[in-house]
Amino acid sequence: MLNSVDSGRRLMLRAALYPLLAVVVAAAGFYLLSGLKQALAVLLTGLATVAGGWLAARTALGGGVQAAGAAMARLILAMVFKWVLVIAALVLGFGLWRLPPLGLLAGIAIGLIFQVLALAKR
Repeated sequence: MLNSVDSGRRLMLRAALYPLLAVVVAAAGFYLLSGLKQALAVLLTGLATVAGGWLAARTALGGGVQAAGAAMARLILAMVFKWVLVIAALVLGFGLWRLPPLGLLAGIAIGLIFQVLALAKR
């Protein structure tokens, strides 16, 4: 078998760990340059993006071998979980906690970019 379950789990871990480190480093940079509110904004949406990606990977890759319809349903459900977490973080950040928009959007961008980079790395 060319694509083992173990390699999928390693890829899932790498796709969650790299963006997490990038979000923490970016939040530290925003803290040094712009203050605590910007850093909290980056952390909120960045961590929501990372957690959403991890949850999406667990949902999409969990469950073993299934029919094509069930596998497609799991993939769609995984994406819905991910974006619900990100949108909830944005609603909390914008509405409830009044965090700066630049930090909120930067956290999402950094989390997504580093997820793609982690998955592209061989």
